[in-house]
Amino acid sequence: MTMRPARSVALALTIALVVPPVVAAFPSPAAAQTKTSIRDQLPPEARGHWDAGVALAKKGTWDAARASFRSAYELSHNPRVLYNVGISEKELQHFAAALETFKRELVEGKGQISGDDEREVKQNIADLEKLVAHLTIDVNEKDADVYVDNEKVDAAKIPGPITVDLGERKLRATKPGFAEALTTVNLIGGGNGTAVLRLRPLVKTSRVNVAVLGPTNVTATVKIDGKEVGPAPYAGQVTVQADPHQFSAEAPGYVPTTQPVIVRDGEVMNVTLQLAMEQEKGKLIVTTKTEGAAIEIDGKVVGASHWEGPVDARIHQITVKKTGFYPWTYDVDVPRGGERSVTANLNEDRNTSFVPWLVGTIVVGAAIVVGIVLLATPPDEKPQKGTLPPFTLGTQRFSPGFTF
Repeated sequence: MTMRPARSVALALTIALVVPPVVAAFPSPAAAQTKTSIRDQLPPEARGHWDAGVALAKKGTWDAARASFRSAYELSHNPRVLYNVGISEKELQHFAAALETFKRELVEGKGQISGDDEREVKQNIADLEKLVAHLTIDVNEKDADVYVDNEKVDAAKIPGPITVDLGERKLRATKPGFAEALTTVNLIGGGNGTAVLRLRPLVKTSRVNVAVLGPTNVTATVKIDGKEVGPAPYAGQVTVQADPHQFSAEAPGYVPTTQPVIVRDGEVMNVTLQLAMEQEKGKLIVTTKTEGAAIEIDGKVVGASHWEGPVDARIHQITVKKTGFYPWTYDVDVPRGGERSVTANLNEDRNTSFVPWLVGTIVVGAAIVVGIVLLATPPDEKPQKGTLPPFTLGTQRFSPGFTF
């Protein structure tokens, strides 16, 4: 007796399993009375794909046959078509896919497939269970895309176990911002295995633990570089960089605090932030460079030259005044529990010295005029001796309206 190669036997068996439904499309009268063919159950738009799948299966072109049978199923949703899809997967040695397809046929075809068909499907399932393995996938990043032999795994099935073909399986995981993770596993039929995929961020990070001291009856909020990251205590990965990150803590009724910290590669950083309760007042210091200038706070005189003391934590208007100088005004925001210091430098108002300058100018001008008059008037001449009695000659003086 001549033995055929195993592959030929499997091929012949598969074709035998696929062909009968096609033959049933043109049944003898006796066959038509006992069983309805799959083709007759299909809508017209699905029959062309069915016929193409059968023809391709007879030629052993299983990849194309599978595609045609899938199209026929998608147009009809007839669970009996899944049998031929499963056979195609089996011939392509996609044992896990074939197993899932046959199981699907049992679920969808309950009450629609015959007892003989059901037994045949169950026998295929039993045979395929020996050709598959069950794999659990351990991936460290949520929402990562996982592939087994370039076939994407349904995220809902991770970590599994999922059914995969036996032998060497190649796995990879991808996620934006992370380097691709790769691994391989060797699985035996009917066995179990585990694959570990560890995605590493493209940007280096280090773990940082943040503790907040101070608040007792409220929860502090932790911020990193101004972005809220969660309640205290906080633990997470922070980007490694040369410049310091700004770690902040806030809580109702407490003064926010910030601490710069440089995160280094490979080091676990422990950061402790201390919060102090808010105060209703702050300290204000006002100094004037003009000695004796009056200091006003919100319109009220509080001192001169220098003043310091507690004020309400809010914006205050500072005014500094002194006669002969322009007034100086400044708004200052005093924080709770904080301190603010301002210095006033007054500018002289020269318009106020005009009157004394004018009086002085008039006096000096009058003196100059008097001097000019005196210098221009000649002095009285001395008496001269004469020949007539009384032997003197006086200086003539002239007065308006008189002659001598």
